[in-house]
Amino acid sequence: MKKVIVEVLLLLIFATCSCSVTQDPQPELSEPLHSPTTSQLAQSATSAPTQKPPELERLEDVWDMAAARPGADIGEVFQLFRLKQSLGPRNLACYDETSGEVCEKIVEAINIVGLAEEHVTLLLDSLELPHRVVERDCELLMVTQEFIAGRVNLSVAKGIVIGWASEGGRNFEESDNC
Repeated sequence: MKKVIVEVLLLLIFATCSCSVTQDPQPELSEPLHSPTTSQLAQSATSAPTQKPPELERLEDVWDMAAARPGADIGEVFQLFRLKQSLGPRNLACYDETSGEVCEKIVEAINIVGLAEEHVTLLLDSLELPHRVVERDCELLMVTQEFIAGRVNLSVAKGIVIGWASEGGRNFEESDNC
């Protein structure tokens, strides 16, 4: 906003300088000077539409879609995310026994089963939850064996998440999809 105000002021200064060359150096007192007031500058700065980056718009759309799904509790997701952030950096909260498996509860509150893999990826990335696909179209994929607390292991069929498990938490539920 400051940038817009500064640009407007610079334009006014340049416009005044170019006009003063062609006009009388001393304007008559009966002619009112027309310069915008501070409130007019602020109004023009706030009325200018701001463009959101396409990535942000896409993320907002995915969150809106996830919030509209039955079984999703987005309010709880954000409360749990704040708790996760207060407990420590990255996924330290997912490993701490006192947090009550906060990362697993976040994923449960989103209700990711039935969402497209790309949407789940955006949601989990925005919540700083590590994730990976360990099963695709009923075939187990090669994965590393290191333990990352709270990492979400996904089972995907035809681009749709059909199951998930949290490292250090719950295991895959039995699904009849494969």
